[in-house]
Amino acid sequence: MRLITVYLVDNHQIVLQGIASSIEQEAGMEVVGQTTDSLRVLDDLVRLRPDVLVLDLMMPNLPGFEILKRVRDEPSLSTRIVVFSMHGEIGYVVQALHQGAMGFVLKDVDTAFLIAAIRAVAAGREYLSPPFSSRAIHAYQKRRDASRLSEMDVWEEFSQRERETLVLVAQGLTNRQIGQKLHISFRTVEKHRASMMKKAHFKNEADLIQFA
Repeated sequence: MRLITVYLVDNHQIVLQGIASSIEQEAGMEVVGQTTDSLRVLDDLVRLRPDVLVLDLMMPNLPGFEILKRVRDEPSLSTRIVVFSMHGEIGYVVQALHQGAMGFVLKDVDTAFLIAAIRAVAAGREYLSPPFSSRAIHAYQKRRDASRLSEMDVWEEFSQRERETLVLVAQGLTNRQIGQKLHISFRTVEKHRASMMKKAHFKNEADLIQFA
């Protein structure tokens, strides 16, 4: 049996410990790394080259969707991704698959579904845990494609620096605090916010904050 290597990313250390314990009890699986720090994920993946990344979307500093995009765009990586999330909205599933995930498992289902997802995506197959189905996902995708730009489509329009700014806006930081964090001027932060508003066709700052 070929060994499946797994890297875990979650916002909570206790969740990581539980997942790691379950995976280590499975024959043919090994956890080669885990972290609560989203900023180190890509470097660890390039260094460790696991078969499967199990990823929580709701990460601080660098959102899970941005991690998905960076892994997808890294030419040296062949790691396949299972999203492990508490958010069951079908929009999250569609966007995760669109960004490169091959599996989506809810945190409130039995751990057996996560194990099945890891095995499936390692073998190159898509996997969705209950209550999701491929038919429902494709139907939602059709409706979404016929409507206006989605939130993730808007996100794709932003530059890397604008995304970093938006993450800090979501954390409630002022322009001056954001500038200090990113080592840029107060005025540059204002320019990033104005640029995002223009790209997303927001009417005012309140729209930007709500989006963040």
